[in-house]
Amino acid sequence: MSHRPRSPSGRQYVSNASLRLAFLWASQSARVLADWCLRLFVVLELARAGEKQLNSSWYLATAVYTAPFILFAPVNGALCNALCRRRVLAGSAAFCLAALALTTAFGGWWLLGLLLVGVGMAVYSPTRYALLPAAADDTGLPLTRVTGWVEMGAAAGIVAGALLGWSLHDLSWADVFAGLGTGGVEWSVPPAVALALFASAFALLTALPVRFAADPTRREAPLRAVAGFFRDARCIWASRRARGSLVGLSLFLALVASGSGALVNYTLDPRFAAGQGALPRAMVLVAAGAAAGSWLAGRQSALHRGLGLVPISATMLLAALAWAVLGGDVTWACFFIGLTTGTANVPLRAYYQDAVPADARGNGMAGLNTAIFVATTLLALAMFLLTATGLVGGAPAQMALLAVLAAAFALASWRLLLRESVEQVAELILWPMYRVRTRGPGAGRFPKAGPVVVIANHAAWLDPCWLMKALPRPLTPMMLSTFYDLPGWRWLLSRVFGVIRVASSNYRYEAPELNDAVKALDRGECLLMFPEAWLARRPDRLHRFGQGVWRILRARPQTPVVCCWIEGGWGTFTSHAGGPPLHNKWPDFWRRIDVGVSAPVLLDPALLEDGLATRRHLMELCADARRHVGREPLPLAEPLAPQASDCAGENASAAATHPIH
Repeated sequence: MSHRPRSPSGRQYVSNASLRLAFLWASQSARVLADWCLRLFVVLELARAGEKQLNSSWYLATAVYTAPFILFAPVNGALCNALCRRRVLAGSAAFCLAALALTTAFGGWWLLGLLLVGVGMAVYSPTRYALLPAAADDTGLPLTRVTGWVEMGAAAGIVAGALLGWSLHDLSWADVFAGLGTGGVEWSVPPAVALALFASAFALLTALPVRFAADPTRREAPLRAVAGFFRDARCIWASRRARGSLVGLSLFLALVASGSGALVNYTLDPRFAAGQGALPRAMVLVAAGAAAGSWLAGRQSALHRGLGLVPISATMLLAALAWAVLGGDVTWACFFIGLTTGTANVPLRAYYQDAVPADARGNGMAGLNTAIFVATTLLALAMFLLTATGLVGGAPAQMALLAVLAAAFALASWRLLLRESVEQVAELILWPMYRVRTRGPGAGRFPKAGPVVVIANHAAWLDPCWLMKALPRPLTPMMLSTFYDLPGWRWLLSRVFGVIRVASSNYRYEAPELNDAVKALDRGECLLMFPEAWLARRPDRLHRFGQGVWRILRARPQTPVVCCWIEGGWGTFTSHAGGPPLHNKWPDFWRRIDVGVSAPVLLDPALLEDGLATRRHLMELCADARRHVGREPLPLAEPLAPQASDCAGENASAAATHPIH
């Protein structure tokens, strides 16, 4: 999580960064508009060959346009990764403009022009996405929000370009000037192509000021830079975070592109009652849906929790395709196609961008584009062959086949991202009740990967939910069996959230949950503990910490510890204020919860040799985290000293007396 600078010069810097982000948004929106105007113009030119060609022209144009993204990926990545990205962005925009201008001047070989524009866009596209993490850092905005805004502009460019390319295709300049109510001259350049040229020039001009201070480059010789693409590709593929989002986004966007093509074919087919008059309405609905989906996904600042929108989006895509197959008028299905595109594309893309190392973003974005267009091209070619050979008939049959593929994707995404979806739904449920705000230096320095131990005070039952909202990574909580074993909860907590069960007992000598906690850290998870080992009964004292946290850290001495303080939990209807939780109080509404997050620390191995000193030190760190929410630290409990309660009277994670194996 980034934070805006507070000094006047910092505010001016953020303002300048926001202006440069606006230029990037305008450039990429115009670039996409130009491409899609040309793309649909080419589709309609190919469709003049007849009804059979109509069903396959979309897929042929898609395959031609996306081929450069695949064939030249190492070169594209090397250019974007090793050179100044502002120059690469402007240079690729200039290449697209020149390619389209030369194609127009030398006879209008439109399919060749689309191919050449694809070559330039294969460099431009990864460059714009590689700039977004730096733009988020410079502006102090969440990466999901920046990505959402960019995708909103891209969606608007796609729909505006396609709509204008369709509407201008059969018009002459005399028709255009007559529609404007002015006289004019007849030019040899088709109006749709002229619009694409104008948008390309605008994209070039607005790309010139785009630069961000947080954007690093990796200076390399040309051959070494090309080889670096393959090295980075191997490293990115080895990362589970990057690999999963790359595969998911590629498959989903391939389905969306083919589904959109089938709907376009449907609206253009004269055999259906809607005819070509349905295309403008369909394009407007796609734009509205994509803009709404991108905005909605951008409101989720937590990268991992945003992935919970993907299974929901896949289910909506399946419903939209099924609706298109079964219904008479399919244009409204376009709204849900656009909506699902935004709600799935933004979180998957932002999650991938965050997982790629900063100095490999150029190669990473080129690799992502390659994967997307490999999947899109393969599916487009398959649909082209099926329709060209007559194995799959018109648009309804195409949509039925795509619906089957969408169903398989939906099932897989629910299987893999069930936890994130449940967290997303839980956050929506709690949203009217609590406003969770994160404060402190640890908010922007929380480890992105690897094992972490998070400790916090415990004043209410919903403390884990508030920390899950405040912290940027999934948490693995430790929970007493009193709650863990409640009917209906055990499967959800164990199978979905991976919660570690802590047996509720006054006295025992074995604590297997400590071994489970260490195994979770070995897997690189983020362990959540409340070392007080009970729910607070008074708001003015931090209770003494149990032994469990010390024993876990002694087994994993190099594990970072993040100390948090939750302010506002006392007094909620799940706290002991005024009586037991849920008794004698109403549910909360719009209550503010502040979470102070300290910077990660590594405890001195010498300190970990002394259990009492370690626990006392952690209590002091936890109490000091209260300063981050504007409050003075609470007094600690009585000084720790060896007591019988260290082996009895505490919960299991505090009372373990056996070493961890």
